[in-house]
Amino acid sequence: MILFKNSNERTYYYKISIYKTLFGDFLIQKEYGAAQNVKPTNVIKEYAESKKEAMFKLLDIVVDKKDLGYLRAA
Repeated sequence: MILFKNSNERTYYYKISIYKTLFGDFLIQKEYGAAQNVKPTNVIKEYAESKKEAMFKLLDIVVDKKDLGYLRAA
């Protein structure tokens, strides 16, 4: 899921991805930065025991980012 925010004539993005690992748990990868930059500002990795837990964490992140002015794009 990708969220975008326009601020001070710049566009910022926040990308959240969920991947199943080889060990049966789920990786939640958060990447953010300015859309004009080639590389992201930061990439944060977090693990969840189940897909349900990963989806709840994803929804919590999206709600928090929406409160900061991000809008869903994809």
